[in-house]
Formats: sequence, C-alpha cells, structure tokens
Amino acid sequence: RASVAAAATAAEPLGALLQAAADAAPWVAKFGATQTFGLGEQSDPYVRLCRAECMLAALVLHVEGGRVDFVDEERLEVLRDAPSEAVAALRKAAGGVR
Repeated sequence: RASVAAAATAAEPLGALLQAAADAAPWVAKFGATQTFGLGEQSDPYVRLCRAECMLAALVLHVEGGRVDFVDEERLEVLRDAPSEAVAALRKAAGGVR
C-alpha cells in the first residue's frame, strides 16, 4: 500500500512530527503519555506499536487527507494539531501536495 511506502520514505519527518506534536500538547508529558505517541524506548513493543499507529495516522491526516478511525480521540487531536512546520516537512518528504 502507498501509505506503508510513504511511511518508510518519510520516517525521519514522521518521527519529528510525533515529537513536535507531543511537545505542543503539554498534557502528554504531564500525564506520562509520551509512550502512546511512540516516543520512548524503542525496544518496548508497546512503544513501537503506538509509534506505527501514530505514524500511519499522521500520514493519512496530513498527506493523504483521509479519515483516521484507528486511534483514540486524544491522540488524534494531538496529531491533528501538530505544528505546521512539522506538517510541511512531512508533506515534502512524503511527496504530499495537499
């Protein structure tokens, strides 16, 4: 699928977007929710699962312009409100024109 290929191509900007989105939402760190955005120890299977979900959600939201219904509303809101610089870098890396 195109999303998987785009995720591989844009892995670095996707990781940066996850970090920027979490940093822009103070409650994420305050309540220890960084792992749910895939931020943390990459040897932890839970962190890797959340990272994959959030990366795919960010691609669908910001590159493909589609609907995301596979992550919870809190994470979706944070990803949707990611800083515009991180979104622009993702779109450039993934070839998105939206």
